[in-house]
Amino acid sequence: MKTFRNLIGGLLLTATITFSSCGQMPVQLPEVPLERVTPYFSEAAEVQAIDTSFYQVKDAEGELLGTLLYSMPYTEAVKGYNGNTPLIIALDAEGRIKQVVVLPNHETPRFAERVESSGLYKSWDGLTVEEAIAKPVDAISGATYTSEGVKNTLAVRLKAYQRQLQKERVEPTFWQRILGKLMKK
Repeated sequence: MKTFRNLIGGLLLTATITFSSCGQMPVQLPEVPLERVTPYFSEAAEVQAIDTSFYQVKDAEGELLGTLLYSMPYTEAVKGYNGNTPLIIALDAEGRIKQVVVLPNHETPRFAERVESSGLYKSWDGLTVEEAIAKPVDAISGATYTSEGVKNTLAVRLKAYQRQLQKERVEPTFWQRILGKLMKK
């Protein structure tokens, strides 16, 4: 009987690993040097990739300073006037937006400058993720596609971040609970 349980447990484990690894393999986040983080977190001493989703930034004592979100690859389908408008979104330790920064892109420079000078990036500072997603922001006249690209990029990435946080709190699946019970016996 014990052999049968071990066999079933092994088969369930194999099935769980097989089904959970089907589809696209997660991409490992690249390491981020401290000098890339200090403009957003001046006391940063450590940058840690969390799964394949985001970075946590900590001080010398290991206290969380905040979180760093890169919009790519989550927003590859979001386009501005001339393609993607990748962003870095820095969240403080309480989950409020500290800063939104545009990364190098292919937008027309004068459109990108209009968006920058309009204060669009600063319009989310101090907001929670939920508030930023819900905030109605007008497009910038003369840079409508670029500003819409930025707004949509921010919203899509923040929604992905919410899902990633939920995923960390997800209850075990039916098969994981069964496997757990079998392994205890």
